[in-house]
Amino acid sequence: MRRRERTADFQSQNPTPNRIPVRKSELDRFKFGTQKLHEIASLKKDGSPYCLDIACGAKPFPKANVLCDLHVEPVPDRNMKKLVTEGKPFVLCSCCFLPFKDKAFDFVTSYYLIEHVADPWVLFKEIKRVSKHGYVQCPTWFNEFLYGEDVHYWTIQKRDNQLYVKPLNKGAIPPFRFGFIFHKLYKHSTWQILHAILDEKFHLFTVKYDF
Repeated sequence: MRRRERTADFQSQNPTPNRIPVRKSELDRFKFGTQKLHEIASLKKDGSPYCLDIACGAKPFPKANVLCDLHVEPVPDRNMKKLVTEGKPFVLCSCCFLPFKDKAFDFVTSYYLIEHVADPWVLFKEIKRVSKHGYVQCPTWFNEFLYGEDVHYWTIQKRDNQLYVKPLNKGAIPPFRFGFIFHKLYKHSTWQILHAILDEKFHLFTVKYDF
């Protein structure tokens, strides 16, 4: 483990993404996680994969069977939005201390969580402990540069099928940021489509890992 970078041995087996023209599915944040879940389901012979969504927040993974989060009330980490459980079983807990048995789940998802936690390495260990397979999605360095928020602590990069994590307060990105501009832009459907095209073609905004 490097002094300023931490790695996680998540083997990347991402399915080939659909390319432009952009359809509604390309604007779906759960697209690649759903693809990975279907891949696992095709290999499973005894029913659908039992799935956990870690830090479900206001937008839980639609295919999850169990949800968990550290907060019930609105918090800055999810832009002060209310927790949504959609009537599914919910566990109040820390993502770094999951109250589940080893390999309790067939599949686990983590959407835009790693950049919020104090110790990403502990999070990765817990994800791998409680599930046989999983999907992790987080913002890229470039995403942080354009949209970055004060509640984020890390930038994440993928190199050689590993995650590399750098603290934002160690010069990981330049001191000037443009979030106030691009958050406003993202409210418009035209920019959302352009954002999706750039992410599909050049992987500018999203880091995707599965195992």
